[in-house]
Amino acid sequence: MSNAKDLENLMRRIVARGIPGASISVYKDEKPLYEGCFGYMDFDRKRPLTPDALFRMYSMTKPVSALCGMIQYERGVFLMDDPVSEYLPEYKDLKLSVRQPDGTWTVEDSKTPMLMRHLFNMNVGFYAHDGSPTDVGMQEMNKRLGGTKFKAGYDHLTEIRNLPSIPMYFEPGTRWQYGYGLDIMAGVVEATSGMGLGDFMKKNIFDPLGMNDTWYRFRDGWQERVVDCVRRDKETGRYFRMTDAMGDPLDLGHMPECKYESASTGLLSTLGDYQKFCRMLANGGELNGERIVGRKTIDMMRRDLLHDQLVKDFYNPNLIGYGYGYGVRTLVDPVAGLCNGSVGEFGWCGAAGTWMCVDPSERLAVTFMQQDFISDEHYVQHRLRAVINGMLE
Repeated sequence: MSNAKDLENLMRRIVARGIPGASISVYKDEKPLYEGCFGYMDFDRKRPLTPDALFRMYSMTKPVSALCGMIQYERGVFLMDDPVSEYLPEYKDLKLSVRQPDGTWTVEDSKTPMLMRHLFNMNVGFYAHDGSPTDVGMQEMNKRLGGTKFKAGYDHLTEIRNLPSIPMYFEPGTRWQYGYGLDIMAGVVEATSGMGLGDFMKKNIFDPLGMNDTWYRFRDGWQERVVDCVRRDKETGRYFRMTDAMGDPLDLGHMPECKYESASTGLLSTLGDYQKFCRMLANGGELNGERIVGRKTIDMMRRDLLHDQLVKDFYNPNLIGYGYGYGVRTLVDPVAGLCNGSVGEFGWCGAAGTWMCVDPSERLAVTFMQQDFISDEHYVQHRLRAVINGMLE
């Protein structure tokens, strides 16, 4: 079987490929199996990576948002087959973009109500870049609201209430599309709780778990703790610092004046903080005496909801063997996935290469941190999964 030395060697190889640094935390049965920081925080390699380093979580914000929705479901606030319009009236009379045989587009009335379960499973269509009424509508909405969400001064719920002005790309429930599902779900959380998404997270997850270094915006001293985000040039193979290419826009959403709190992206966190979230999930919804959610609700969260067309839409070479549940990927076929994981292992990853893996059957929690934009997920995540599962007795 593999051991801690094998995991350490793999981490060193991951960093040696060119990124400044990476860190990992592995817990089994609520005991640390391995933790380590490798490399540096900065592109110039002058500051060693430390446990208090802050990482941009990007889409690893989604599992946190999804859990907020499951908390409200568990409290009886809504049912999964409830129409979204019961909580956000703007979603009552939705429109649909329909492509005609001659290639032109028309806008028609949707025949299918959007349900709460559609939001968790990404079965809503408010995203397109093909000149369709969906595409045009999105551009018009952004212009009407004042431009990019991170600097236009509006909040998350404002955008969600404006989305129904856009014709959907498909009938709810008929396709799987990585997009606005969890954002609309978070809008329901905000509308039913009377709280902003960040405040709901803080009250129901962050404060009880002691996640004091997880938030949307920079606090005092945080900018100096943020790890440089890099990206590999396809032609030269060399890495460059994203801020050198983008400047301030990389962190616009983290500035203190930003009001927008996305359900899909935007959280900052540390290795230890996010691992508390994963440990809670692996431990059946409780950590250090604080109960966040019920064990059966976590079991529901990791059930595969894909079928037929949804499976085709979800296909990704890095996710073979996985399905998708209530806001998380979930392992349904280890044989197809060519992996040594357990059925029901679940989690997600972020655009800068962060990765979480939770296996309740093993009470295993893994958090991996790096800041490599559009990273090599197949090389990194699949090897980490193989070595870590190989360490389990």
